[in-house]
Amino acid sequence: MTVNLFLRGSLMKNTEGCPEKIYKALSGNSVDCPKLVAPHQKHGTDLIEAELSRALPERPEADAVLLIKKDIFASLRFADCTPVVGVSEDPFDWCLLVHSGFLGTCRRAVMEAVRKTMDKTGLRELSHSHFWIGPGIGPCCYSRNSDDHLAAIGVNTLPSECWEKDGDKIFFDLPRANIILLYDIGVPEENIHNIDICTSCFADLCHSYRSGDKAERSFLLAGIYSRCHKRIHWWENMF
Repeated sequence: MTVNLFLRGSLMKNTEGCPEKIYKALSGNSVDCPKLVAPHQKHGTDLIEAELSRALPERPEADAVLLIKKDIFASLRFADCTPVVGVSEDPFDWCLLVHSGFLGTCRRAVMEAVRKTMDKTGLRELSHSHFWIGPGIGPCCYSRNSDDHLAAIGVNTLPSECWEKDGDKIFFDLPRANIILLYDIGVPEENIHNIDICTSCFADLCHSYRSGDKAERSFLLAGIYSRCHKRIHWWENMF
């Protein structure tokens, strides 16, 4: 299995968040690369399975991708929203990618995606599954005006420890809210790994909509290979 998050850099520059342009930059336009599933993200709770029928140039609407089949890549794009990655070898290899911004977190996108994954894989409990959170915008930088109707939705749906009112603003801790959602669905605490990087504070490293990135995006890419595969892409041997 391979999971990579490509942040700010020369590869992502001038790709305008377009998955076709990003994948071309990563693959060198090689015809040997697997097909890519890159849904049109709508800040919802829809999940799709990565299949050839959904690969580019198709752009089905979804904010979560379940990867079960081998030799196809799944992807999502981010600029402040929280990326969540789940992996497991039980009952077989699978990988889950979730895009969870403010609305997605309020709608419990992570919890819905995990439930659907359990239904599709036959998984009964999550003790052997591991999840990674972030980087995403932190409570230090993500706020909404208290009279914003969306702020009211956040206050009414997110745990009280995930928001704090300060004057006429309400600050929201979306990574923490996603961690709590994973706890609530049964993921053990020790199986949740938080990458505590605020995309707005570290806009030199990450793409951040609130720091001026209106089009360019960070790129989350994952794939499962056949056991005997010999294809190694350059980005799998960076560390």
